[in-house]
Parts: sequence; C-alpha cells; structure tokens
Amino acid sequence: MRALVFSLVLLSAAPAFAQEAPDASVARFEEGVELLRQERYEEAAAAFRESYRLSPRVTTMCNLALSYDRWGGHRDRAVRAYRTCARDDDTGRYQAYAERRVEELERELALEEEVEATEGDPAEETEEGDSALPPAEPEPPPPVEADHTALWVGVGAGALAAGSFAAGLILALEAQADLDALRAQLGDPPRVVRGSDEHRRLQAARDAADAAIALYVVAGVATAAALTLITVDLVSAGDDPESATARLRPTGTGLAIEGQF
Repeated sequence: MRALVFSLVLLSAAPAFAQEAPDASVARFEEGVELLRQERYEEAAAAFRESYRLSPRVTTMCNLALSYDRWGGHRDRAVRAYRTCARDDDTGRYQAYAERRVEELERELALEEEVEATEGDPAEETEEGDSALPPAEPEPPPPVEADHTALWVGVGAGALAAGSFAAGLILALEAQADLDALRAQLGDPPRVVRGSDEHRRLQAARDAADAAIALYVVAGVATAAALTLITVDLVSAGDDPESATARLRPTGTGLAIEGQF
C-alpha cells in the first residue's frame, strides 16, 4: 500500500509542481525523488526539506514523511511530517494514508519506549555503590510432622483384641472342662437338681461360655478396628501429610475415619 500510494506522489506530482513552484524548488524536489528511488533516504530527506523551504507544498511534505519513514530510526520525524501532510492535503489524496501511518508509527514508538523502560532500568545502588542485593526468599514453613494417632489407637485396639481373645479362650476352656466333668459324673446330658452343687457348677459353666462368646465378639470388633486404624495411618502418613487420603477425626462419641480407602 505504501509503495502504491507514494509512487503516485513520486511520478505524477512533479509535473504539476513544476508549473507552480520556482525552478530551484522543483529541482530539489526532483532530486529528492531520484534519491528516494535509490533508497538514499538521508539525502532525499535533505533535498525535500530544501524544496519545502523554498516553496512549501503538500506533495513535498508527503515525500519528506516517506523518506523519514523508510529511513530507520526516524519515526518521530516521520510522524511530524505525516501530520503536516494530512493537515495540508486539501485534495484528500494522501490524507488517509498519512493519518494511518501516524497511528501505526505512534504505536511502534510507544511500544519501543515501553520496552526500553522495562529493560533499561538501572539496578538500585547501595550506599557503597554496589548493586542492591535481591530480596531474600521467604523461609519455607517448617515441615509438618506426620500424625500417628491412628497407629497408636490401632495398636491399642489390637492389644484389646488379643486380651479379649485370650480371656475368652481361657473362660471357654474352663467352661468346657466343667461341662465334661459333669457329663462324666451325671451322664450326657447331665441332669441336676435345681439348687444343688451340680446345678450351680453347670450354671457357672454356661455363664463362662456366654462370657467367652462376648469376649470373642469384642476381640473381633477390636481386631477390625485395629486393622482399619493401622491402614489409615499407613495411607495418611507420608512426606506430605496435607495430601493424606484418609484421616482420623475425634467426635463427641468416639472416632470417625474420613477419606478415601
């Protein structure tokens, strides 16, 4: 688009310009056009400036803006020249392009300044002249120790299970021994008179058997609880206790196990 627009400036503007401008201004304008074609932008800009000084014409200013635009590092001058070109172009032939280039160049300049401001800030100096040290990194929080409450409760439940099972086994053996003695003495099944010594022995044996069954139940429940609590501790204990998948939570009536199993 740029080449298309300003080729019209370079090729068609000179004849009309020559009819109105003094010879010196026309000569410098034509010289600037040739230099611009040869991509000698610094010399072209100088020729267009001299031509514009001798006879200020919008075509000359638009070509001067184009020279600055193509000449690297002269965006600010190009912006000023394009603004003058757009302002003075009564025909509207170059105005739209000049205004668009002003917006584009201003965005480029703003971006360039932002990058320079970001990358070019000098380091802060201390009183001795040395660069300021970077801020110290915050100390990491102390490691969270694993909570082995579930393990110890599980061990206690296991001990209770073992004790209950042992006590139940002893009572069961004693009850069985008493029943065997009564069967040997009175027959099978033993027949006793209510209130006699044999009746009391039989009742005691039955009570011992019932107590043994109750202790077996307690042992079974305690064993299940012990295995569950120890499993919870093995799952939840690790390098990151916060990521545990199972936890033991005290409740008003006991303990609750929360998490994934």
